[in-house]
Amino acid sequence: MGIIAVTIIFLCICVDNMVTANMSAMKMTSDKRSIFSIKMALFFTGFNVLFYGIGFLVSRLFFHNWAYFAHNWVAFAFLLLLGIKFMLESIEKSPSFTDLEVNDTRKMFKVSCIIALNAFLVGYAVETMGKSFFPQVVILGIISFIFTLLGFHFGNPNSQTIVSKKLELLAGIVLLIMAIRLIII
Repeated sequence: MGIIAVTIIFLCICVDNMVTANMSAMKMTSDKRSIFSIKMALFFTGFNVLFYGIGFLVSRLFFHNWAYFAHNWVAFAFLLLLGIKFMLESIEKSPSFTDLEVNDTRKMFKVSCIIALNAFLVGYAVETMGKSFFPQVVILGIISFIFTLLGFHFGNPNSQTIVSKKLELLAGIVLLIMAIRLIII
């Protein structure tokens, strides 16, 4: 699994950031959206990087010597589960914020942690594949920040369709393809 494959996986898992930001922007007035979009982007990016690092570290410290013989299967299982999760989430309600919840830091922590669990699994899987930490974590941070801001940009209180939900389904399909690719190649 090269840097391009890892970047594609990061693009897929950061779609969750976009969906939550998109759903929140649809429920907010324009005066609160601009500042809250930066706050949400910083929270999501920080938690994604933190959980990716924790997953990477847990794999390195506790499971590195155990999973070396089955690293493709571990990464396959995690990507398969994430792909199925994304496909299921594309038809259900996603977490979002309203104007009244802009200052609710507790909810922001909860939502950020839930979304960052994907990064934990990917961090674990990337480490089992023997990849380094630094370039991947920078790429994840950049993608996470940009996707959250894009979600706010696409969110409009007047829009009838939710484009990010379709992207979530597509991300799930891509993750399934990436998982299958791991065991075939």
